[in-house]
Amino acid sequence: MEGLFALSSFILASIFISIDATSAPWLQAHSTFYGGSDASGTMGGACGYGNLYTDGYKTNTAALSTALFNDGKSCGGCYQIVCDATKVPQWCRKGTSITITATNFCPPNLALPNDNGGWCNPPRPHFDMAQPAFESIAIYRAGIVPVLYRKVGCKRSGGIRLTINGNDYFELVLISNVGGAGDISSVWIKGSRMSNWETMSRNWGANWQSLSYLNGQSLSFRIQATDGKTLTALNAIPSNWRFGQSFKTNIKEKRMEGVFVLSSFILASIFISIDATSAPWLQAHSTFYGGSDASGTMGGACGYGNLYTDGYKTNTAALSTALFNDGKSCGGCYQIVCDATKVPQWCRKGTSITITATNFCPPNLALPNDNGGWCNPPRPHFDMAQPAFESIAIYRAGIVPVLYRKVGCKRSGGIRLTINGNDYFELVLISNVGGAGDISSVWIKGSRMSNWETMSRNWGANWQSLSYLNGQSLSFRIQATDGKTLTALNAIPSNWRFGQSFKTNVQF
Repeated sequence: MEGLFALSSFILASIFISIDATSAPWLQAHSTFYGGSDASGTMGGACGYGNLYTDGYKTNTAALSTALFNDGKSCGGCYQIVCDATKVPQWCRKGTSITITATNFCPPNLALPNDNGGWCNPPRPHFDMAQPAFESIAIYRAGIVPVLYRKVGCKRSGGIRLTINGNDYFELVLISNVGGAGDISSVWIKGSRMSNWETMSRNWGANWQSLSYLNGQSLSFRIQATDGKTLTALNAIPSNWRFGQSFKTNIKEKRMEGVFVLSSFILASIFISIDATSAPWLQAHSTFYGGSDASGTMGGACGYGNLYTDGYKTNTAALSTALFNDGKSCGGCYQIVCDATKVPQWCRKGTSITITATNFCPPNLALPNDNGGWCNPPRPHFDMAQPAFESIAIYRAGIVPVLYRKVGCKRSGGIRLTINGNDYFELVLISNVGGAGDISSVWIKGSRMSNWETMSRNWGANWQSLSYLNGQSLSFRIQATDGKTLTALNAIPSNWRFGQSFKTNVQF
């Protein structure tokens, strides 16, 4: 796998810093710099934060390449970066690391080679850092250095900030100074005259939009970070707000809902051993569907088709809006336990199950969130295949509170590719993905192409290319949501036909 880097004790000594092996994995990239010695040229940018000095980000910022920027979804995320002294000891500053915030996009330069000027070309992970940040870990004259990086939590001063722009029936809200994960996956808004929460959509960068008429109403926000933690800011914007104003909330990451402290008593009540070094356990609810043989779960909003033959079997679930993330969670794995501290009579003692996200559980806004509208936003909810549900809970319960966490996926055999579409439109279903399981980016390269082409997500786990690829063997580069990347060279032979499936020899 590309991007994986085995850090031996020798390498650790060479990099000159102590690395916590229990944290996120260290991956390889390169870094350059821009913006001048005072970083004044880094203001604004593709995340929309504006003045980085006053918005709390200061000069510890970077523009991310296509592979990392993820269409703006990485805005606000934090990365710890060290200069890789095992490769360029003459250019690295001994004993230093820096944590930067993603505040801008580094566009590709396809006219230049990836390794000579096209530093931000896909699929390269690259950080174009503010000059002061770069100079804190490397020598200015180096220009570009190899680095190691990992995603880390963001530490912010004060509460989350909201800046509202737009016009009647179009509210554009910039959300900044976000701690914790830093980058946001979902936002909901509720005016004081509204009865339900409305899902906002990302307009660009860190700007989220609503198409409702909200004038004269105090505005509340529910914000979900990419690690699944959610917070609610009630009446964060007063009813006399005007477009162009900014507001400081009184909420910080440490008050995020969904964080669940598992004491030894709770562990004993849940009846299973939980590894405290893994992803945090969060609260949700689970129901079931699909019948006793799970035959009703086939197909679905991820596009996998026959879950029996595609390797997912009956350990699957449909995710609510808050978790499904417009299909970006397809293929991800979640460990789920029935919460016996709340309903011991309905939980099966000593059991847990790992399910794969294969479908979407749509909201039912005609019913209350706590009485039938189980999948309504912003509720995290798993509508599990019946056999999976019955492995942790009693059938007659119908619905049970659960604890869940994101875990790695274990798959048998290589990643599978199924190609559909027509000339100039190749729709590739990517299935049986191990590791993180869910995919953030895909690139394709025909045997007669000189460069990798970025694919876009069409729906669920289906990715599209608009090139003419007939008669060419096809290679794929796949990046999972944890940043790990693999390449499957000539995975599809040149005599392929639409409707065919192919097993690769690569796997996370």
